[in-house]
Amino acid sequence: MKKIKNWLLIFAGCIAAQAVSAQSRPPLSIDLNYSIAQPFGSVKDYANKTSFRGWSAGLSYMLNDRLSVGVRSGYQDFYERLPRAVYSDKQGDVSAVQSRTLQVIPLQATVGYAFTPATSAVIPYGVLGVGAANMNYEKYWGEFVDKKNSWQFMVSPEIGINVPFGQYSPVMFNANVRYNYAPYKYNEITSFNSIQGNIGIKVHIH
Repeated sequence: MKKIKNWLLIFAGCIAAQAVSAQSRPPLSIDLNYSIAQPFGSVKDYANKTSFRGWSAGLSYMLNDRLSVGVRSGYQDFYERLPRAVYSDKQGDVSAVQSRTLQVIPLQATVGYAFTPATSAVIPYGVLGVGAANMNYEKYWGEFVDKKNSWQFMVSPEIGINVPFGQYSPVMFNANVRYNYAPYKYNEITSFNSIQGNIGIKVHIH
């Protein structure tokens, strides 16, 4: 009888452990977002159109219910096409249609903090990303091109929300706003500044 009682207690313990596990999310998560970015400052002077060509992806690990660390990357393409005009160059004057691009690929380490418990219907959070970004500058006029590819330090604070599809759902709607700054200098650009909006999903995985 005592052995049966012990087995029942072990069985009940296993069921309770599974129930607790089912009512929590795995600590590892991935997110994938579509990105829209607005340039500011000298970047806007170089290519003043809002960029609708971008994405952002990240991998994070929850250290506890609020604090997380991770890595992220992405892509944003700033582009503007100017009408035909006469441009001065080292070789002389050139009459051409000018196309300007700046493609940015960041690679950052992140630290995040959730402002409400994981069981909340809406989970606001903040993230700080620090790392580097590959800057690919290309300016075309006719057959001439001025281009430079380099890496530059970048810092990106972010605020956003996660909305779970159910109290303990591992899948969440994600939306955030991110400010990107890099002390990047080349030709007209004296520093890189942009405000980036991201929308997508976050999935906790085992």
